[in-house]
Amino acid sequence: MMIDIHNHILPNVDDGSKSIEFSLEMIKKEIADGVESVILTPHVQSHVSRIEPEKLIEVFNELLDAVKKENLNINLYLGAEILYRSHLSPDYSMISLAGSKYILIEFSMSVETPIEDIVYDLSRQGFIPIVAHIERYSYLTFDDYIRIKNSGAMLQVNGNSIMGIDKKVNKKSVMKILKAELADFVASDAHNMDIRLPNLKETYNYLEKHLSKEYLEKLFYSNAKQILTK
Repeated sequence: MMIDIHNHILPNVDDGSKSIEFSLEMIKKEIADGVESVILTPHVQSHVSRIEPEKLIEVFNELLDAVKKENLNINLYLGAEILYRSHLSPDYSMISLAGSKYILIEFSMSVETPIEDIVYDLSRQGFIPIVAHIERYSYLTFDDYIRIKNSGAMLQVNGNSIMGIDKKVNKKSVMKILKAELADFVASDAHNMDIRLPNLKETYNYLEKHLSKEYLEKLFYSNAKQILTK
C-alpha cells in the first residue's frame, strides 16, 4: 500500500486537473497502483493558483461526492503545496496537510532562497515543513540537503525525477539523495494523465533494485501515514 502526499488532482484550481471527470481518471490510476490514500495538494500563493485557499474545501467536497458516486475505494484528504513568498504570512494551520502540523512548501526554482533558515523558523512555530521536490532546486548542494534536514524539515522527491522523466533534474543527483536515505517521501506530483501522471507503482518497482525494503516502506507509506494519524 502507498500514500501520495503531493499531487494536483483537485480539479479547476491550478495547472493540474481541469475537470472532475479528469480527476476521477487520475484517482483510478492511483487506486490501480495500490495507493490507499491521497492528500490533495493544490498550489497556493502561486501564479498558477486559480481560486482562493478558503474556497478549496468547496471543490474538495464536490470531488468527494463524485468519488462516492463512482464507488472508488480510496481515502482523500485536503492539503496544499504552498509557494513560499517572503512578503506573505499565511495561516499555515489552515493549509496544512490533512489538518496536521505538516505543511508542504515549495520555493523558487530560479532565485536562490535561504531554505534552511525558512524551514527552521517554521519548525520553531510548531510545524513540520516538508520541502516539495527537493531535487528541483538547482542552487542547492548535497550538503545543503543535510543542513535543511537538520533544521527541522523533511524532504520529498518526485517520481518523475527518479524515473528520469523530468529533464530539468539530474537523475544521478536524485539517486544520491535516496541512497543516502535523506529523502522522507516519494510522491507523484501528478498534474495530468500524460507525462505527469500518477506513477508511484512504476517508481516503487524501479527503486526496488536500488533501496532496501525497509526504506521503501518509509518513503511510500509509513512516513506519510504519520501525517494522517497526527
